[in-house]
Amino acid sequence: MIDFKELVKCGVHFGHQKSRWCPLMAPYIWGHKNRIHLINISKTAQQLEKASRFLKGVAEKGQTILWVGTKKPAQEVIKDTAKRVGMPSVSHRWIGGTLSNHAQVKKSITKLLHYEDVIGRASKADHYTKKELNMFQKLVDRLEKNIGGIRNLSYPIGAVVIVDVRKERSALKEAHRMGIPVVALVDTNSDPSMVDYVIPGNDDAPRAINLIVNYLGDSAEDGVKIAKKKKEEERERRKAEAAAKLAESKRKAVAAAAAPKKAEKAPAKPHKAKVLVRSTTKDTKEKVVTVASKDVRKEDVKKPAVKKTDIAKKTAPVKAEFIKKAAPVTKASEKTTKAAPVEKKTEEKKATKAVAKKTEAKKTALAKDEIKDKKAKAS
Repeated sequence: MIDFKELVKCGVHFGHQKSRWCPLMAPYIWGHKNRIHLINISKTAQQLEKASRFLKGVAEKGQTILWVGTKKPAQEVIKDTAKRVGMPSVSHRWIGGTLSNHAQVKKSITKLLHYEDVIGRASKADHYTKKELNMFQKLVDRLEKNIGGIRNLSYPIGAVVIVDVRKERSALKEAHRMGIPVVALVDTNSDPSMVDYVIPGNDDAPRAINLIVNYLGDSAEDGVKIAKKKKEEERERRKAEAAAKLAESKRKAVAAAAAPKKAEKAPAKPHKAKVLVRSTTKDTKEKVVTVASKDVRKEDVKKPAVKKTDIAKKTAPVKAEFIKKAAPVTKASEKTTKAAPVEKKTEEKKATKAVAKKTEAKKTALAKDEIKDKKAKAS
């Protein structure tokens, strides 16, 4: 934590006149003297420590911190701190839409880069007159003041640091609308409602601004260093992983070259299969089925072969019943069957043919009905 004596030396504890105070700053005011509010230094130190830890964490994640201070006492400090940390800054004038409409602001940045390139090449080729080059130089100077600090602004923006919330009202509103955390130096005459990390203090004295901004810059710089170390460690780790993968692939290639071209197939492992064992007892003469588990290979297990004679035996009674139903038997036919078995066979054949014709007739009739229905539906 920062030393209280340094804060008192730099005049951080001086606020504004009592008549110009903001009631929302009451928790941070210690008292008053000669009608001027005095800020509680202990709360300033606590809030400054919180803000510095937050900025360090943001910088560790690799996110951008935008430094904003356009009033004269804060311009140089903001520029120097942003350069030291390697972050963007706004020190001359806040351009509306820097956060919410950055695509439009980027057009001005490209214009600045274009004219800088034109002026840089003017010494090699005389394509422009002196008057034109002077016009380009004035345009570059103006753009450099306004947007020179944000030419390298990259997203995501992790935080915005503001000096004097009252003067930078547009920047504060834009950051609040975009949901970006705001760290601000707030005096007794300012509204801290939209500020996430309030640092109560004197925002007019150059020494007070220098002390607080430099303290925040140091913590952000520490975070940037940690982020760089993490990146280097990540690179080294990836290189080591790539080298290990390459070595492993080489080792596998060497092993594959040394091994025989065709490896013999290992014999299949036996598995337990359930085998049905049929047996007959002498006393009852009935078939008994038992199940025995044996270690048998898949190749050895074969399906039992079905004989044609077995199929004929099973289907014979069914055929006889079908024939009886198809052709009713008379007394004359019974006599003839007993007398002549050859005639019986011919009659059976005729009956089967008749049944087949009937089934075919039914099928054709059904097919015709279906065709008629389709035509009716189509019409």
